[in-house]
Amino acid sequence: MAETFIPAAKLKQQYHCLGHFYRLLLKDGTIIPCRSVLEILKTDKFTVTPPKEVEKLCSDALVIMMNPGSSRPFLSSHNDALVPAGTIGTIGTPQPLVPTVPDTTQYQIMRLMAVQNWYHIRIVNLSDLRNADSNGFLKEVFRLEKISGGAIHSIFSIERRKEWKNRLSMNLGPVIAGWGQNPRLAELASRCVQSMDKYRLVGVQTHGAPLRFAHPSPRNHAFKLRWLSQIILLLRSESANI
Repeated sequence: MAETFIPAAKLKQQYHCLGHFYRLLLKDGTIIPCRSVLEILKTDKFTVTPPKEVEKLCSDALVIMMNPGSSRPFLSSHNDALVPAGTIGTIGTPQPLVPTVPDTTQYQIMRLMAVQNWYHIRIVNLSDLRNADSNGFLKEVFRLEKISGGAIHSIFSIERRKEWKNRLSMNLGPVIAGWGQNPRLAELASRCVQSMDKYRLVGVQTHGAPLRFAHPSPRNHAFKLRWLSQIILLLRSESANI
């Protein structure tokens, strides 16, 4: 599977990323940096597609991760819009996309795209909170879950159900789970699984733990290769059973 491990420098030439960044304003005045969606596009296919048109496109696959981590706009001068929590659940709320700096996880998804011959991947997260520190992120999630309306940080909250259903309806292929194996994600992961309706989740699952799915890009290089090998086999099996 080593032949599928395309170097990041080459991937940068073949794919580009667009994301929607915003600052979530809670009722208590708290402001939290967030990202609601990331689009990965094959450059030669979408060279002239305006960012505002991308959100209207159907994706080849939908990937669900834990959170956006340290994801950031390409331009440091970008000013994230301030979005009151009460307006996020409105399906018509515009989510403008801007060029985004790829990270190691997104490069790994690009490698999968190359193998599968996919042109467009859409990524959502169990939580929109941008926090690269896992422990800090989870503490923030637990704090928000205790605040009235605080669950709005997740696309799988009741308030954002229409938004999630819209994402599902605009996906033509598999829904891939890769949010990791931290047991403290159980509540968020459970909401996600329960919201799938007729759709099946595809992912490298932890034995005996139905809510845990291996992260696509662990630090160990051998494990990165193993994830690629395993997810490709799972996708082929899934396709054969359709």
